[in-house]
Amino acid sequence: MGSVTLNNVTKTFGQLSVIHDVSLQIEEGEFCVLVGPSGSGKSTLLRIIAGLEAVSSGQVMIGGRDVTTLPPKHRDIAMVFQTYALYPQMTVRENMGFALKLAGVPKPEIARKVAETAEMLELGALLDRLPKELSGGQRQRVSMGRAIVRNPSVFLFDEPLSNLDAKLRSQVRGEIADLHRRLSTTSVYVTHDQIEAMTLGQKIVVLKDGRVEQAGAPLELYEKPVNTFVAGFLGTPSINLLRTKAQVSEEGKFAVFENGAKVRLDPAYEVGNGQDLVYGIRPEHVRLSGGAEAGGIPARVHSVENTGSDMVVFSDAGPLRITAAFKEQRNIAPGEAITLTPDLAKAHIFDAATSKRIPALS
Repeated sequence: MGSVTLNNVTKTFGQLSVIHDVSLQIEEGEFCVLVGPSGSGKSTLLRIIAGLEAVSSGQVMIGGRDVTTLPPKHRDIAMVFQTYALYPQMTVRENMGFALKLAGVPKPEIARKVAETAEMLELGALLDRLPKELSGGQRQRVSMGRAIVRNPSVFLFDEPLSNLDAKLRSQVRGEIADLHRRLSTTSVYVTHDQIEAMTLGQKIVVLKDGRVEQAGAPLELYEKPVNTFVAGFLGTPSINLLRTKAQVSEEGKFAVFENGAKVRLDPAYEVGNGQDLVYGIRPEHVRLSGGAEAGGIPARVHSVENTGSDMVVFSDAGPLRITAAFKEQRNIAPGEAITLTPDLAKAHIFDAATSKRIPALS
């Protein structure tokens, strides 16, 4: 196994700079997810680690070894692609053992490793089939098996679930998590799906425009996002980010919304009277009630989504659109007058000018 270290990595294509001075430490055995919107640079960063893209400047280290100028075959990595990349004329057995064959591994050893890996991935009955005879989920498991038999220092996953339907994505996601628990191999996983990021990652790296916005444990990023971008990118349904002004008086500190509603702020926030803020509150931290309520935001229901296990209520509070989410089933109809009350202890306060989080000082 090996750690992965990026030191001041930059990548340009002509005049276009796509990775900007990225430094990152991925510990040995860690499952790290690179997440961000399209064009954020996550796939380019993965290709740089793999050696499929050369850095313009900076250093790439794997297992404490400088691999910046080494080709992929000398980096001791294995990659699982979005498109499976299986040889159509080869059986599952041949696909899984092909890299070992090229490396000159004896046939009995290849057979043993392929059989062990096939059993782990429940592919034993499929070893003599061609890729065209497999489902999408089975093909992806073969692709993973081909990587596993090589016993690399680092696994690299490039959006491996994006071609699968929702049910299969959930199933294969669980298989990947289980594999990591068994093998404890350092893994770097690229996705734009925040659910994959939150459920698989021991470390999440949020990228935007080729820069690292924040890196850390999933709950750390969810509960303490450094800016409005990270807050808005993680979480389903998305966090409510509402423009407000701070009001500071002898009565305390408040956030005053565009519709005139006023919500108390933790006095530990360092905000000035009249300061423009962004008030962040996640939908699951908004309580919904009928009629007026002190400290709440009067609103009217716009629409309701009911998935059976969850209810999501979208409401209008003057110019504001506020989302609330909860588990219990309630009889709520569009047009109904309601009051939304944020959990004050769960609020996130950001400076509107910089979009950066304002910490509550103890």
